[in-house]
Amino acid sequence: MARSSLTEQLVDLRRTYTGENLSQAVPAVKAVLHDLPDDRRERVVDALRGGKADVRGLFLPDAEGDDQRALESVVLQAGLDAGAHLQLRPPASMLRPAHAFSAVEPGRQLRLHLTEHALGPLLYELLPRYDGEWAAGAAGLRVTHHPRSVELRLLGLDASVHFAGVDERAWADGMKYVRNLLAGRDMSATFIDGPLTQVERDRLAEAPRPTGVGSAVLRRYHLFAAAPWVRALAQGDQWWVEWPTSLSVPKMVDQLLHPVFGLPGCVEVPSVGGGLGISTGWYDLFLREVDGPNPEHEPALAAVEWPRGVTGWWEPPQAVR
Repeated sequence: MARSSLTEQLVDLRRTYTGENLSQAVPAVKAVLHDLPDDRRERVVDALRGGKADVRGLFLPDAEGDDQRALESVVLQAGLDAGAHLQLRPPASMLRPAHAFSAVEPGRQLRLHLTEHALGPLLYELLPRYDGEWAAGAAGLRVTHHPRSVELRLLGLDASVHFAGVDERAWADGMKYVRNLLAGRDMSATFIDGPLTQVERDRLAEAPRPTGVGSAVLRRYHLFAAAPWVRALAQGDQWWVEWPTSLSVPKMVDQLLHPVFGLPGCVEVPSVGGGLGISTGWYDLFLREVDGPNPEHEPALAAVEWPRGVTGWWEPPQAVR
């Protein structure tokens, strides 16, 4: 059955933000449209035409509560940190896309689709483990591996995130990366499970989890797909997000303030550190571009033989026959 022009426009826009395929985005959009009374449908049309209507949150739902927002903020930070691992996958490159997430299915319990090779770096950043008297990874995070997915939860919170398409082989490859990198750095491979431990409590007291708009950014992560990589710093309710010159900061702000798919309640605000900002009044997000890597350095970077402990893709040198 052919899609209506309104459905088609909404689906195409949603996919720009989430990276979903048609079989994922079409039913989600149709389900919302089906239950809309005529007057609210007209508001959607008005918003798409640049009118005064604001229907943010209707066709791209944000996390329903603080628990889910907290977990998704943790996952976003881990995903951005995993980009540095992906850049070192042989042959190393600062120009090759280094994103952990390929698509997002927003819902009450977020479902994430990962890029190739991303699971190992993500598990390295996320899995809590003992590091002497300190807890590394995401304190309080617990992972359950299902037959075709990985479920992430934070102890004490009513929230979950799923990594889709992770079968036994993918899980084994991901854990191989983690153990290889830990062994190369002479770090403990004793992972934390069960109830929240004291070392995790100490870690959370010293470095609280990120909050704010991290969850909303994760649910719109595909907007950043054209950048080689994205970095972020989260401090309390504020996020600073940057990428190498490739995306227009004003265009990105416009997309994040879009009256249908933008962040609900956000307006543009000044940024003291360069770039532009948006804010809900409680939570802030600052965006900027930085100088990109020099393409002339790529051949030398690709030729580097990294010592053990730099990357989990390290392999022992082949014996000369």
